[in-house]
Order: sequence, then structure tokens, then C-alpha cells
Amino acid sequence: PPRKILLEDGTLKLLPVLVITAAHSRFTVATMIPTRKTEDLLLASWELIQQLGRVPRRLIWDNEPGIGRGRSGADGVASFMGTLATRLVLLPPRDPESKGIVERRNGWFETSFMPGRSFISPADFNTQFSDWLTRANSRVVRTIKARPIERIDADRAAMLPLPPIPL
Repeated sequence: PPRKILLEDGTLKLLPVLVITAAHSRFTVATMIPTRKTEDLLLASWELIQQLGRVPRRLIWDNEPGIGRGRSGADGVASFMGTLATRLVLLPPRDPESKGIVERRNGWFETSFMPGRSFISPADFNTQFSDWLTRANSRVVRTIKARPIERIDADRAAMLPLPPIPL
């Protein structure tokens, strides 16, 4: 988000938010993360996948250095994808059409969720955003003329089961 968040040490910092949006339903889960380093991205990805309750067959990433660039993933990414039995798709740079669904949702978050809010910590941001997403996933999305919450089961049916062991 375009707003600095107060950290435990008293400093203010812009922090990234990781978002997963299911393509068919537009159902969205998200969490603020401390860095864009591989370990934080993978841990947050696992957290969000657990919230979905199933593993998407493909995880699409936009040229994120902590995940990989070009054709190769960052260290540890292939093992993570293999454990989940999913496929990593790394988008080419400067290809906004490939990630349009997520980009439109992110723009909507900035105009609908952020205005008028304040956050006392990353945990407070995550709590407020999660509560807001619960409502947002219950609203009709104009492009699909349906509520994400009503279509997520179809998305989940096309996904893979969670691995039988905790990561």
C-alpha cells in the first residue's frame, strides 16, 4: 500500500502486500509481508494457499526477484512448487495484460480499502484488510456478474489438495 506502516522499533516503512486472486471467481486473499525476499514470499504464499484450502495449479508471478526472473526461479522456489505439485509461471517484464486481474484488484484495494484508514502495525493492517476482504469477496464483481464467494468452490474444485504434511 502507498502508506508507511509503524513497526515495533518505532520506524515507519512501506511494506509489500502479497495477493492471490483466483482467476474464475476473483476470490482474493492477501497479507502484508516484511520484505520481498524469497523466504518471506514463500512463507506468505503458503499462508495464503492454506486460506484458500487448496493449491492452485499455477502460481503466476510478475518478474519478482524473490521468486525468479526469466526462466529460472530463485533458490528454494522449485522445491516449494514441487512440494505443492504446482507450476510456477514467471511473466515477462512489462507485460501488464498477463496480470490484469490482479492489477485491477490491487487498484481497487488502493481506492476502496485504503482511504480514511490508519494502521498501528502490520498485524493491524492484516486484520483490517482481512475483514474488508471478507466483505469484498461477498460483493458482485461487475466483470463476472457474480460474487467471488459464490464461485470460489468452482475454483477450488479445479485446484489440487494441500500437501499432507505441513511445510
